[in-house]
Amino acid sequence: MKRRSVSLTFNIFLGIGLLMVVVAAMICYNVKSFNASAVKTSGTVVDMIPRGKRSYAPVVTYFDDAGVKHRYVSSVSSNPPGYEIGERVDIYYDPKKPDDARIAGWMEYFGAIVVGGMGLLFSFFGLGYYLKRKVSRSRRDQLKQSGLLVRADFDSVDTNRYIRVNRRNPFFIRCNWKDPLTGVNYRFKSGFMWSDPTSLIRVNQKIDVYMDKNNPRKYYVDISAFEQ
Repeated sequence: MKRRSVSLTFNIFLGIGLLMVVVAAMICYNVKSFNASAVKTSGTVVDMIPRGKRSYAPVVTYFDDAGVKHRYVSSVSSNPPGYEIGERVDIYYDPKKPDDARIAGWMEYFGAIVVGGMGLLFSFFGLGYYLKRKVSRSRRDQLKQSGLLVRADFDSVDTNRYIRVNRRNPFFIRCNWKDPLTGVNYRFKSGFMWSDPTSLIRVNQKIDVYMDKNNPRKYYVDISAFEQ
């Protein structure tokens, strides 16, 4: 799987997330617009109607300015129930269409909260991928400019089982280098690749690794020759 396929996946996540955030903003705008032109009155919760198996929607009765009684069933249900029978609630209704009403309060924004929350989650997931790439690229460039270049010996190609994108797990290369002056052996792990590089690796393969001269734990394994 090529890097552009992975990027496409995260682009989709980001696009869906931003779209959901826009939808949530539109819901909030519609609620505020409705309330701005609506009449606010007081109503009474007279029943809790079951929705599905475990959620309940309130039924509210209220009177308009002409003294006509109306009955409103909320489109939002919750578990546990958000209201109790007999509870007094504020309600907005359209003066031109008194049956068109909404309960005032947080439940007006329930749809926006759900859609917006999911949108932010998708967006952060998509943006996180690009932020991580940007940070990794900056660190890589810095190490290639000022780090110590060593020729490490190839050890193995492994798979990260904890990350999965499009039903695929990423590969990474393990290699090692022994400092001839101190005799200390250093082990390295490369960044992720989405195609198995095994067929591109020769016997006794040497791999370039750039190490921070002051902190050997900071390094970059150059796998550009093995990325497909």
